[in-house]
Amino acid sequence: MKRVIALILVLLVTGVCFGTENEMLLGHLTKLGVDEETLNAELAEPFFSLTPFTRFKYFYTIYGMIAALMSGRIAALEIDKYTADYLISRTKQYAVFGLPKTSVYNVKFSMLLREEDAEFCERISSAIRDMKSDGTLAAMKKKYIDDCIAGTDPETVKPEHFDGALTFKVALTGDHPPMDYFADAGDPIGFNTALVSEIAKRLKMNAVFISVHSGARAICLESKACDVVFWTEEVDYKDREGWELDDRPEHTLVTEPYLDSTLTYVTMSDSPLLKK
Repeated sequence: MKRVIALILVLLVTGVCFGTENEMLLGHLTKLGVDEETLNAELAEPFFSLTPFTRFKYFYTIYGMIAALMSGRIAALEIDKYTADYLISRTKQYAVFGLPKTSVYNVKFSMLLREEDAEFCERISSAIRDMKSDGTLAAMKKKYIDDCIAGTDPETVKPEHFDGALTFKVALTGDHPPMDYFADAGDPIGFNTALVSEIAKRLKMNAVFISVHSGARAICLESKACDVVFWTEEVDYKDREGWELDDRPEHTLVTEPYLDSTLTYVTMSDSPLLKK
């Protein structure tokens, strides 16, 4: 997290402007298949009428979003509970802002592949199901998520190499610690790297990690610069009348979910939001 703190200080010093100060903005990492304008239009009535927020503001990286929060450019940020707990565990400057139960949304974590890779997608899903049944996923979650939030630093996980085996490329953004982030030396670490490494081992394939911006994941997949991207599905949206938010890009397939969580709202510990 030293790189995160350093980048935040640079952004604050340079006075980067992230949004309109007169609005109650809610930070959100860019989605794959829904642009900022569409998200705000679709959720204007069902979501914002239940919350103090007036508009979503997209960010390409978690670093920019945290900097915007610290500088007061956004009121809070919306992110999965694991990442929220990690951020709060590392600094007391942040706090969770609770919303009404009607505004609490469940999320599932999966991977996206191209439609043409249907067989490979099913092989990954099968490996995930096996890891659920044999306890591997639960053990990995404890080690790389729960223990990390509690204060431990996980080691870097590097996939095994299989001579002559097929290779697949996995895109990482670094925007979801402790699941997807990078060490100070630039090496990818976290739950997702351990997950991919275990899947590759079970499939006897070689996995390679590449770094991309959150907003470039769809292009990365479509252009075949990578073969797998991570995806968070906000499952409650599809169950609410009038909410038509399908974040999955066209011509993609989704794997078996490997984790689930909830969306959490993080603000500064001295935010006026906490006093209402």
